[in-house]
Formats: sequence, structure tokens, C-alpha cells
Amino acid sequence: MLDGLTPRQREVLQLVAEGRSRKEIAVILNISVKTVEFHKGKLAHELNLQTTADFTRYAIEHGIISAERSS
Repeated sequence: MLDGLTPRQREVLQLVAEGRSRKEIAVILNISVKTVEFHKGKLAHELNLQTTADFTRYAIEHGIISAERSS
């Protein structure tokens, strides 16, 4: 599944999994909040993720973040 993600989607996934807000992600990536919402929605649909906990669990299971980094 990760192979099908764009580099930007991976960045958004990582930052969501780290518990960052949409606004924080937008600032970090220098994109609009709407663009963050677009990427997050696309990820949620493609990976069947609904909550931040789902994003975090997925990111840990696929080595995008470590369990220590998510807390």
C-alpha cells in the first residue's frame, strides 16, 4: 500500500500520526489547510483510516514512525 502513496501523502500521514493539527501540518509543509484536508481525505479513503489513532497505528505498523515518536 505504501508504494502507491505520493511523497506528500507520506509526509501528511507521518505528521497526522505524530498528532499534528491540520494547521500545523499546513505550516510545516508550506501548503494550505485545504490541501492538508485533501491529502488526509485521500489517505483515509485509500487506506481505510478514520481516526487519528488509525493513522498512527498504520504509520507504526508500516515503519513510518516509531511507537516512541508518536507519544
